[in-house]
Amino acid sequence: MLNLKKLTAVFAALTLLGGLVVIAMADETADQSVTVTVELINEITTSGILTLTISTATAGSEPGNASNNSTCSLAWTANGAGGKITVGTSVSEGTQKFSLTVDVEGTVTGGTAPGTAVSLAHGAGAADFITGIVTTTGGCDLEYIASATAAQGAGTDTHTITFTITSS
Repeated sequence: MLNLKKLTAVFAALTLLGGLVVIAMADETADQSVTVTVELINEITTSGILTLTISTATAGSEPGNASNNSTCSLAWTANGAGGKITVGTSVSEGTQKFSLTVDVEGTVTGGTAPGTAVSLAHGAGAADFITGIVTTTGGCDLEYIASATAAQGAGTDTHTITFTITSS
């Protein structure tokens, strides 16, 4: 009977010791170092294809302007504050006969609109269009206005309008 008591005591001690070993093993940890890098992001896109046609005039007056403010838009994503968007045209030298301007129609989100329409003329270079871009997504609708005089005659100007987003 004594052997049975000793055996029970040894078994109880081993069980307790095994439980302590499991508890001690549960406290083991490991650390991992993770570095997250976000690079400067400046993405921009336009939508809409546009043809402006000036086809009417009142007798004794210059032709009316042609405008469109419902089919073109500009959208951007920027994570650097203080950026801006410039606009310019690559119409061929010596071929531009008619005036073309671009302006913001309605509200600009994520930046500040120009105070007036920006003239798009050959050789004028890129002009500031949207300024004060904040770290966000933004966008606006665009309004293009074409104008001509009777003295300029008939013809076609083909512009490639370039919007460029930069950060300061």
